[in-house]
Amino acid sequence: MSTDESSPASARVDRGPDAYRELFERSADAILIIEGESFVDCNQATVEMLRLPDKAAVLRTHPSELSPVLQPDGRRSFEKANEMIRIAFERGSHRFEWDHMRADGEVFPVEVLLTAVEAGDRPSLHVVWRDITVRRQLESELRHAQKMEAIGNLAGGIAHDFNNLLVAILGNAELLAMTLEGRGDDKLRLQAQEICNAGTRAADLTRQLLAYSRKQVFQPRVVDLTAVIRDLERMLHRLIGEDVQLQIRAPRALVPVKADPGQLQQVILNLATNARDAMPEGGSLVVDIRSTELSPDTIGGPPGLPAGGYAVVDVSDTGTGMDEETLAKAFDPFFTTKKQGEGTGLGLSTVHGIVRQSRGDITVRSVVGDGTIFRIFLPLSHDALQAPTTRPSAEPGRLSGDERILVVEDEQAVANLVLRVLRNAGYEVEHAHDGQQGLEVLCARGDAFDLVISDVIMSNMSGPEMIRHLNRPSLKVLYASGYTDQALSSRGGLDPGVELLRKPFTPVELLTRVRTLLNG
Repeated sequence: MSTDESSPASARVDRGPDAYRELFERSADAILIIEGESFVDCNQATVEMLRLPDKAAVLRTHPSELSPVLQPDGRRSFEKANEMIRIAFERGSHRFEWDHMRADGEVFPVEVLLTAVEAGDRPSLHVVWRDITVRRQLESELRHAQKMEAIGNLAGGIAHDFNNLLVAILGNAELLAMTLEGRGDDKLRLQAQEICNAGTRAADLTRQLLAYSRKQVFQPRVVDLTAVIRDLERMLHRLIGEDVQLQIRAPRALVPVKADPGQLQQVILNLATNARDAMPEGGSLVVDIRSTELSPDTIGGPPGLPAGGYAVVDVSDTGTGMDEETLAKAFDPFFTTKKQGEGTGLGLSTVHGIVRQSRGDITVRSVVGDGTIFRIFLPLSHDALQAPTTRPSAEPGRLSGDERILVVEDEQAVANLVLRVLRNAGYEVEHAHDGQQGLEVLCARGDAFDLVISDVIMSNMSGPEMIRHLNRPSLKVLYASGYTDQALSSRGGLDPGVELLRKPFTPVELLTRVRTLLNG
């Protein structure tokens, strides 16, 4: 390598201490020099990080004034700092995380690198602080995502078996209640109705778990967010009661978003319920809808959302508010501040899952005694509004028939219920225990059936595989499944446009779908 004094490398070496001073001053990390118990130098990044007016103000500050009394592990800052300094002098350097405090009192996390320098009678410390606030936020989001994925996998794993059980429970309880209707035994009828109610609550819990994990049935279309929320106004008045004033603020212009309108309404209802519970003596609930543009420099927007146009919904109340500990767990599943038996702890976690599945995000700000604001961000859509899809419906009151139906179901309890319901409604019904047996029956007598009701995932052969092998496009098929969309996709999925009945279903739902499909 050339050592010519005119070379760039030589020029840099000749600058000597000035080059290091420039690096010191231009570093994005805060750099300080401590001798004894005093700051003797710092760079501009230190001034900005601490929000002090100038370097002189930093150097006048004692190091102990820049830390809260306690560190996150509960230890006193003064005692722990002495230990960290001791380790640095023993090892030459020491790296650790620390909570510091800005001039305005805000506590923020930093990664600290202490380098000990023995210089005669005045040993000094070279200190580097790196603000890790964003890193902490990302780590928290990662932990939350991992927790959500674990619960989602658990929910998805039990959904199929649980939903099959609920089909049998709900279906037989409803049949029993219908049988007892008008027989004069109100006690037995009410007991059957209680079974139905309990089964419905269990089904709701499963749906909430799947919503939290973003694995629930999702049917997005482009809708006007204002119209979706306005449609809820009457229901919201009934939900929150007369002692809570409701106000919905919305722009005149359309606020188009692509989302499942039913799920969006569930979000608003859950937030309104949460607000009502926080205002036991009454108060005010405001739903504010608007549009905004997010950029990388936007203050107050959720981290991680791409830049662009967003619909924003603020749901604010004048309730009791939440302390920092409660606020940190607000979206955690099964976390609730209500008394045992009064809440499942899935309301806000369901909200979080639905919003994230809609490619948006939600933030929350709350002050004890001063209310709470939930802020929802949803990407604006540039596509045309879509009307809800409609399908031919069954004639009111006519759910019976005399058509021939093949039921392909490997869960015996579900099969027994479906067969009983269909036969009671007048249909001629046969049962195949799995896809392979169903294919054999259809190959032998396929023209004898007007409709096939088939489970999707079965042993030996799936429902879609059975139909593909049969290759009779004119045959009407109603699939039924208790699996999540993700589970169905991982097993080959369903072709677009197929008819799918989600488990758990009730006898009336089954008969309605059957009659609708046969009529169509």
